[in-house]
Amino acid sequence: MARPRRSESTREALIEAGIIQLSANGYHGTGIKQLIKAYSLDLVRQIQLFFAQEGAQLNAFEKLKSITVFSLLKYEKLAFKHSCLIATLSADIDEDNVQCQAALNKSVTECLALFTRLLETAQVEGTIRKDIKADQMAQLYWSTWQGVLLRMRVSKNRQEAQESMFLLLETLFIAPKGP
Repeated sequence: MARPRRSESTREALIEAGIIQLSANGYHGTGIKQLIKAYSLDLVRQIQLFFAQEGAQLNAFEKLKSITVFSLLKYEKLAFKHSCLIATLSADIDEDNVQCQAALNKSVTECLALFTRLLETAQVEGTIRKDIKADQMAQLYWSTWQGVLLRMRVSKNRQEAQESMFLLLETLFIAPKGP
């Protein structure tokens, strides 16, 4: 008998549940029972709904700030038990596992490309500085984000994390004013 096909939304929800469980428990601490239990958590839909309602009116820089706040609120809502899946897997995989490292590097590259596009748009809109390349700012944003998530997981303080990210965004990314 053929296996029944799951809908695309079921597939996406299972993937999201896997991400949540892996980021909370690590590769070796995640099993099928946790995935099934977490299946009902569908944060992707929440993000999509948020941007469908809010995102259309925002410029690219405001979208980046909104992504930051939304993500921090998401982690706070999950009691800071979850962190970035890429960072969690990076800490858990064997350094000799070339395939996993390649997959993680590909994921980081995709994230950086998304942030670079957003920052390039913000530069065109004139909302951020143009004297630093967008890909360099995306790398700085990503590295700061990773550090903030690690710190927040220990401190359980979303406000501190948000202040650090906004210091980066509103101080270092904004074009310096002339004399």
